[in-house]
Amino acid sequence: MIITESRGVQFRGHPRSRAAQFAALLQDFYEDLLEQGVPERLAALVRQMPEHRDSPADDRRIALVVESDDDARGLAAALLEETELGVIECTDAERALDILQHKGERVAFVFADEALAGPHDGRDLARSVATLWPHVHVVLTTSDLRRTEDLPDGVRALRKPWRGLDVLLEAERAVAAAS
Repeated sequence: MIITESRGVQFRGHPRSRAAQFAALLQDFYEDLLEQGVPERLAALVRQMPEHRDSPADDRRIALVVESDDDARGLAAALLEETELGVIECTDAERALDILQHKGERVAFVFADEALAGPHDGRDLARSVATLWPHVHVVLTTSDLRRTEDLPDGVRALRKPWRGLDVLLEAERAVAAAS
């Protein structure tokens, strides 16, 4: 399921169950029927369906994928969707910081590329996250591991091209640290 938020950020969440998806579909159908007039028995049945939440407002922790390359960002998000984390994607450090300001207490993992679009790069983002949200597990992807000595304590560097298993292991570490 993909839910688009304002300013082009996408929230991707692995649906908890097909029943939740079906409940949401029924809820939408019910709202349409109300506009046209609906038999009360059907309305009563639909009202019994559990509430469906479409936004990252559920209680899952969040993985924030910050990557300007669409393919790399999509691949990382697809991998992280298989974890227990909800996934939010963005393309630059400024938007990532905006998301962290609003959802920082729920963000458990930031997976960012060193080279980002905009005035701030992934290193700037990693420093900001390490300072302002020290509980967040940060992984910075880079093509040159020799340039990682100036990263803040706790920020991990991952060589590009990265392997999916490495991303999943880092997500697992983030979840364990957040628990």
